[in-house]
Amino acid sequence: TGVTTPSAPPAPLTPPATAGGTYTIKKGDTFIKIAREVYGDPSRMKDIAAANPGVDPRKLKVGQTIILPDAGPQK
Repeated sequence: TGVTTPSAPPAPLTPPATAGGTYTIKKGDTFIKIAREVYGDPSRMKDIAAANPGVDPRKLKVGQTIILPDAGPQK
C-alpha cells in the first residue's frame, strides 16, 4: 500500500485590483504603476491621487489601502 502525505493547502491568491474598489500597496508601487496595472493608462494616476487626498504618493507604505476610482471616463 502506498503512503500519501497531505499536500499543503494552496496559498490564498490576492484578487486583482479592480477600478471602483480599494487597493493594498505592495513593494515598489507608485500611483503611475497602479494606474497602468488597473486602468491600462498611467495618466489615470491623477484620478487615483484625487480619490486619495490625504495620501502622499511619494510616501506610499506597503500594506496601506487606497481608493481606486471607477473606470469611467477620465476627468
